[in-house]
Amino acid sequence: MAGELAGKSALITGGGTGIGRATALRFSEAGCRVLVCGRREAPLAETCQADPDKISFVQADVGNDDERSAALTMVMERHGRLDILVNNAAAETTAPFVDHTQEQIERLLRVNLLAPTMLIHEALPHLTESKGCIINVSSAAARYQGMPPANLAPYASTKAGLNQLSRVLATELGPQGIRVNVVSPGLTDTEIAAEAINNPDFLAGLKAITPLGRVGTADDIARVIFFLSTDEARWVTGQVIDASGGFWLSS
Repeated sequence: MAGELAGKSALITGGGTGIGRATALRFSEAGCRVLVCGRREAPLAETCQADPDKISFVQADVGNDDERSAALTMVMERHGRLDILVNNAAAETTAPFVDHTQEQIERLLRVNLLAPTMLIHEALPHLTESKGCIINVSSAAARYQGMPPANLAPYASTKAGLNQLSRVLATELGPQGIRVNVVSPGLTDTEIAAEAINNPDFLAGLKAITPLGRVGTADDIARVIFFLSTDEARWVTGQVIDASGGFWLSS
C-alpha cells in the first residue's frame, strides 16, 4: 500500500470519526495528502494527530453552502490539486416515517444528497484536470427493506438517490477521465450506529442475515474506498459495491 497514492490529494467529508477517519489513515499511509472536514473540531484534530504531515482538517458542515465551498477552497490552497473526493458525511434519523419532522427530512436531504451533489459540481474543474475519482458512501438501506432499514425511510431514500446520481455521473464524466463509484456499507461499528450495535436483539437479527456473521468495522469500508481510489480500480466506474459481509444474501 505504501506509495500507491503518492503525490495525490484527497478531500474526505465526515473525516473526524468512523469510516472517514479510517479512510484518511489508509490514504495517508499510501502517501496521499488528505484534508478532512466535519462539524466537530476535536475529532478532526484527533484524526490529524495520527499523521500530521499528511492529514489536515477544516471545520465545516457540508450542509452549509459556504462552509462546504470553503473546504474545497482549502484543499486547493493547501495541496494545489484534487485527485480524490470522498463524500462520506451523513445524517441519520431513525423513527417511523410519520414521526419524522419536516426539519429532520430536509436536513437528511441536504446533508446526504444535496451536499455531495453540489460538492461534486463545484469540484469538477479540479477533478477534470487531475482525471480524478469520486467515491460516494451510501448504505445497504438504499437497496433493501425490512430489517434494518425499517424506520429509515427518508435516510434510505437519500442514499438511493446518491446511488443513482453516481451511476448517471459515471456515464457523463467518464469522457473527462473521472471515475465515479459508490461504497454501500451494511451496519458498521461507528459512532452513528452505536444505538443499533448496543441493542442485543437487533444485533442478533442482523448477524443472522449476514453470511460473514459479524458487524463491519470502519476499516473494512475504508479498504474498499481505498481500492476504488487506486489504479487497481482504473477500469471500474458506475458501480455500487456492497461492503456488508453479504448482508441479505442468506435471507
